[in-house]
Amino acid sequence: MNLNEDFQKLDPSGVEKALTLFPEQIKTTFKQAMESNIPSLNFDSVIVSGMGGSSNAGKIIQGLLECVYDKPFVVYNDYDLPSWVNKNTLVVINSYSGNTEESLSAIISAKKIGSQIVAIATGGKIREMITNNEILGVIINPEETNPTGFPKSGLGVSLGGLIGALIKVGVLKLTSEELNSALDELIETRKNWNAKEIAQWLHGSIPVLFSGRPFLGSLNAGRNAMCEISRNFTEFYDFPEVNHVLVEATQKPISALSKKYLFFESKFIHERVKLRFKITKELFKEQGLTTKTYELKTSSVLSQSLELAHFCAWLGFYISILDDSDPGPEPWIIKLKESLSQPVH
Repeated sequence: MNLNEDFQKLDPSGVEKALTLFPEQIKTTFKQAMESNIPSLNFDSVIVSGMGGSSNAGKIIQGLLECVYDKPFVVYNDYDLPSWVNKNTLVVINSYSGNTEESLSAIISAKKIGSQIVAIATGGKIREMITNNEILGVIINPEETNPTGFPKSGLGVSLGGLIGALIKVGVLKLTSEELNSALDELIETRKNWNAKEIAQWLHGSIPVLFSGRPFLGSLNAGRNAMCEISRNFTEFYDFPEVNHVLVEATQKPISALSKKYLFFESKFIHERVKLRFKITKELFKEQGLTTKTYELKTSSVLSQSLELAHFCAWLGFYISILDDSDPGPEPWIIKLKESLSQPVH
């Protein structure tokens, strides 16, 4: 299908609308978290337990904190908790559904250890725990901002609630004005970005995404959105580490030659990494590989972190439309969760 056509019939669940409302998702749940009764807390380290989009929200924030926060801040995607977690660790549970079994297991582990727990969820078992004052937290409500009800189109829901909760406990130093300014800039930027053009370029290939710190969490979030929304296999790699891994491995098997390599570049990335981008693209050209660059356009690390993840979600949506495929259904996720006896969302 041509991206200039009316493709609403291909998107009955409203993925396009949900992506359009990404800034409103953040504003809505951020306000809810800021109005919650989560107190300021004392702790020596922070671990965020979450999976999928809920984890991606934590990884985006981890990128923002790496150069400014003086305590360990770790995102953990697994059952239970790592052995270093102790009673002085703040355990943050971020679960869109409130029923994520990996995060529920982290709550059990944190209680055994005696760690402080703060949770963010829309419902499920975690909502019950917050309501019953079993754990601290905020019950967020996307309201009308995520019409699909799918976490894959609700990154802003998880992100806004987590940002607000981390401000309340004393991890993040960010004002409402700074956040709103970044979101307003994002809205203006996406009016003129070339997401449709790059989606058409990527269509039919395996997209390979590159970036560097402080945007690796956003890159992870963007790759995940592309996988879930487009249902196309997508890879990502981080600079400078990728230069120690991939340059000698792009010619075999023959399918590697048909991949498309997309570089997300920024003025905030380390100068040596910028040089590595340039040299790597030159080497790829010599090897017969196809590359494009997207230069992040907004003005701050925060706004560019949002821009990268959001741009990729739109790439996923447009690729799905180009495939003449509804971006909403999740038949294999449903089958997987039913096999695990888990709630789907």
